[in-house]
Amino acid sequence: MAEFYVETIAQENGDHLVHNANCSLLPAKDIIKYLGAISNSGSALKKANEFFKMSTGCTQCIKA
Repeated sequence: MAEFYVETIAQENGDHLVHNANCSLLPAKDIIKYLGAISNSGSALKKANEFFKMSTGCTQCIKA
């Protein structure tokens, strides 16, 4: 299990980026939402989509 977060502020294209807790690009705590300890990145993306319709994985820490 890994811990995942989603950015609460959207990118210019409207996407909210999902990161794992160890990502070097993880933003400050005040602009991310904790998604929980989740078994894989696909499940983390599904969880993020419950909060933000347009969610995608960080290109550095989430594998496609």
